[in-house]
Amino acid sequence: MKRQFKTIAATLAFGFSLTTVSAWAQGNSEPYSPGLSEDAVSYWLPRTDIVLTVHTRQTVFTPGEFSRYAERYLRLNDVKDKAEETWEITGISLSTKGSPDKEQLYTLVFQSKGPRPYIELTDDCILSCVNTRRMDMEPSNDAITLTTVPVNRVNAQDYMTEEIIMSGSIAKMAELTAKEIYSIRESRNNIIRGQAENLPTDGESVKFFLEQLDKQEEALLTLFEGQTQVHEETFTIEISPDEPASKLTAFRFSAKLGVLPVDNLAGEPVWIDINSKNVFPQTDESRKKTGSKGANQFLYCRVPGRAVIKVYNNRQSFLTEEVPLAQFGSIEVVSKNIMGRQSDTKIIFNTATGAVSSINGE
Repeated sequence: MKRQFKTIAATLAFGFSLTTVSAWAQGNSEPYSPGLSEDAVSYWLPRTDIVLTVHTRQTVFTPGEFSRYAERYLRLNDVKDKAEETWEITGISLSTKGSPDKEQLYTLVFQSKGPRPYIELTDDCILSCVNTRRMDMEPSNDAITLTTVPVNRVNAQDYMTEEIIMSGSIAKMAELTAKEIYSIRESRNNIIRGQAENLPTDGESVKFFLEQLDKQEEALLTLFEGQTQVHEETFTIEISPDEPASKLTAFRFSAKLGVLPVDNLAGEPVWIDINSKNVFPQTDESRKKTGSKGANQFLYCRVPGRAVIKVYNNRQSFLTEEVPLAQFGSIEVVSKNIMGRQSDTKIIFNTATGAVSSINGE
């Protein structure tokens, strides 16, 4: 089962694909929507979203149908007769992904003559690479796979005899089932002692018969002792911070209900601290200097800041990691003129942070 929660960010998108953008037109135009226009390409710089992957274990106890007769017929004490469900967090891992920063839209205007760069954007119109194909250069690692580990449930009725099934009451069924369990134990002891009739001569056959007897006894015992199933389930929580934060509630957790949204007070909070190591806020003056939101022949990138992320609750710390965050950094010019002599420059951007990953394959 796949489960997702949102904290203060947009819906988590799985997978990653690229959109090729090229333009073959002349002149300038008014501000553009992201993507392709006739004479330019407009793109977002990314902001970095924090993705928490919460690994949990659910334990479900189902009481046996004959639990009230466990002590009478099998001398089993302290058998539980009520259903129980418990959850625990087995681990939390952290990753990042990029989403469009709607405050940082840029437009690259193509020259009316001369060579023009080849541009690729993500499906969200985040600048991905210039003069190279990203999928040929590096594999995408933005896909997150959520898994649930299946656990097979034992079906005790598969091992009931006709006499047990046809009994007229639960008490009688319990009595006959207990007798069947004792009969299985006796058969196993006879095989071990070599006293069973028609005992197989080879060891593999003896081993097989003993395994089948163990399986039958285990299944029938669940009718008295109950049955416990364990499931492992993974949840994702996405957080898009605008600024450093302390004790921000990432999600809530209940030992009875599992992972819960922030607004569900049935669970205890799991907090996240986002402590900046270096933050370079983009002021109005700095945006004027870089030409933010303008149409020109400049190409821009992020120089991400760094933050220490800590996830914890009242009882334990789950992780502490340092990660780059685009929105905590600055915006810089990659090239003052990507056309002309620099039209063949190959650039790959980190689409989670907006930083330059490589220039000319370096």
